[in-house]
This record gives sequence, structure tokens and C-alpha cells, in this order.
Amino acid sequence: MFADVKGPSFIFWPVGCGDSTTIAISDTENLQIDLNDSAMAEAGDNEKIPLVDELVAKLPQRNGKPYLSCFALTHPDLDHCKGFRDLLKRATIGELWHTPRIFREFHRDLCDDAIAFKKEAKRRVAETIKAGGDPGAGNRARIVGYDDLLQEDDYRDFPGAFFTTPGKSITFLDGVDVADRFAAFVHAPFKDDSAEERNETSLAMRVLIGTPALSMAGLFFGDLAYATLRRIFDETKSNNKLDKLNWNVLLAPHHCSKKAMYEKDDQGNDVLKQDILDDLKNRQYAGGYIVSSSSTIPGLNSSGDNPPHAKAKNRYQEMVSGGFLCTGEYSAPEKMRPIIFTVTAQGIAQVDKDYPLSEEAKSDLAKAVAAARGTNAPPSAKVGFGHG
Repeated sequence: MFADVKGPSFIFWPVGCGDSTTIAISDTENLQIDLNDSAMAEAGDNEKIPLVDELVAKLPQRNGKPYLSCFALTHPDLDHCKGFRDLLKRATIGELWHTPRIFREFHRDLCDDAIAFKKEAKRRVAETIKAGGDPGAGNRARIVGYDDLLQEDDYRDFPGAFFTTPGKSITFLDGVDVADRFAAFVHAPFKDDSAEERNETSLAMRVLIGTPALSMAGLFFGDLAYATLRRIFDETKSNNKLDKLNWNVLLAPHHCSKKAMYEKDDQGNDVLKQDILDDLKNRQYAGGYIVSSSSTIPGLNSSGDNPPHAKAKNRYQEMVSGGFLCTGEYSAPEKMRPIIFTVTAQGIAQVDKDYPLSEEAKSDLAKAVAAARGTNAPPSAKVGFGHG
């Protein structure tokens, strides 16, 4: 199990406006969805957990090295993959999950960490094709979603066992059948979205962890906006699989963006799409929680503001039965902690207590804080994390 959690858990890290979720499945199995590892937030008094340091310190060990069963990238934006190069260097990653979109991207359009991910994904695809099957831990890759690109020579012989399309479940993780404790039902990306704006090609999943007798479901929609969310519900309903949208915990799409439930009319005004909120509410289990992986949400936004959006928070608070939590508000410089939900013998519980940050993370966090105070401004580059 990931250190400092007891039982299958969703761990939402305070990383500012970005996504970083660790899913603890068993004593030795963990899935990381996205990564946004940074030294400091935009404000000098709003530090973030140096996440690569924390993962390296708290992941289980295999052959004397930190071991992450699987890393899933929803889409290759900086705030979803920052720190990947460092993590790949310092830990063994058994398997990568990604959409075909990463192969469509030009290097000039990607940040350095996304380029590193693309290079590693291509290496693993080649190793899998070469093996004609399972290439083993540290070489495994799963392509999620379909694209005509996969018919080209570099990909056409990729084994079907490591390829998943929307409407299917993944119950193998890092070469192991984990159906009795884990399942990821893939909702998107859709084939005809492959050339859309990058956010709309996000990997979207419903992840189930626990046991057949007691489990917890989370919805992870990346940076999707209303139109694609609407399609997910419509497609899932038409296939009689609405249960695959049931949830205990919903990660608010795109860091609590209003685009999940508002669209612009011809005059440029926000128009509420109540249907998606009603659909999400109807699939919510009793006592559900919504998490915004973002910085502190303002009481009011100005036109053109990036997420998080106050009006999205307000709509979520109106529909959620358990509570709405924001990573940037739940954690504070003097009390750094993630938001954790765990499957316990008594049911699903939010773990609301002090979180013991690793010594590595505390040391590098202190260096970043000292650097910020020394210059009267937050550092613009990473200070010490993974390099000291």
C-alpha cells in the first residue's frame, strides 16, 4: 500500500491548478493519474507538496527502487505531466497508459516532460511489438482510445491485449489480473475526437477499487468540457451501462472549470447546461464528494479567468450530497496534506487528519520557501526537488 494510507484509497494532492491523483489498490499496487510537480504556487504563501519527492519516498520498493505499478496520462498538458522525467528517472514505472493523441503531437507543441513521456511511450510500444505480447515490468504500455494513426507501420502490430477502446473495462494492471480489487471503465476519448482541441481528447475513466463486497468509485474526466461530457452520458445510456457512471468521488473536470456545465450563446453569455448536473447528481451514491484539484477558488471571477471558477463550485455544491473540497483550500503551508478517501471495514471514509510528509519532501519544500522569501517572490524555476 502507499505509505500512510490504510486500505484502498484515492489520494488527491495539493498541486495548484493541475491534476495529480494517486490510487492505492493493494499493498504493492498503485496507479498514478497525471502529475503536476512544482516548487511553489503563484502566491508566495501557498506552497505545493513536492510530489515526485513524496512518491519516491512512499511508494513500495521493488529490487531496491521505488515502484509505481502504472502511470496514466489523461492528456499531455504541462499541468498534467510536469515532473514525469524526474519520476521516470527515480522510480520504476511498471506500465504506462495513454491515448493515441501523444503520438500525434509535434515536439514543438509539447513541454519537456510531455516530450519525455512521448519518447518513453514510443519506446514501450516498440518493445511490446517486438515481444509480440507482454514485454515485462518497466516496458509495458496500454493505448486507450482509437485513432487511424494506429494503422501506420509503427503501431499496426501492437498487441490487442494492450489496447482498450471506450466502453471497455481494464482489469489487468502491470501484467496482473486485478479484477477482484480494481477496474477502470473507459469512457473517452472517442475516435472522432482525435483531432479536437487537446483537452477534449482527455482520457476519461470510472475507477473502482476495494472488494466485491465493499468498493469505492471515482470519476476522472481530465479536462473535458460540456459537449464531450454530454456525449459520454448519452453513449453510456444507449449501451445500457449507466452504472459505469455511478460515483462516490468526482474529480471536477478541468480544475473546477465552468466549461463542464456552461456554454456560450451567440452573444457570448454563459448558458447553464443543467442536464449534465442532473445526470451527475443522479449517478451519485449517498454521501458523495466532489474534489477540485486547484488553487483556492475565488468568490467571484472576472471575465476570461482561467479555472477554478466560482460559478462551477456553486453548481457543484448545490448537487453534491457529501461535500465539496478543494485541494488548495484543504491544504495550507503550515499543514500540508492531500485529500484522502479510503475504503474501510465500516465503509467509505474521508481521512481527515494530519498527513506525515516525507523528510525528502519537507526538506525540498523548506528550500523552496527559503528561496521565495529571499527574493520576495516565488521562484520561477524548480528549487531542489529531486536534484538535491
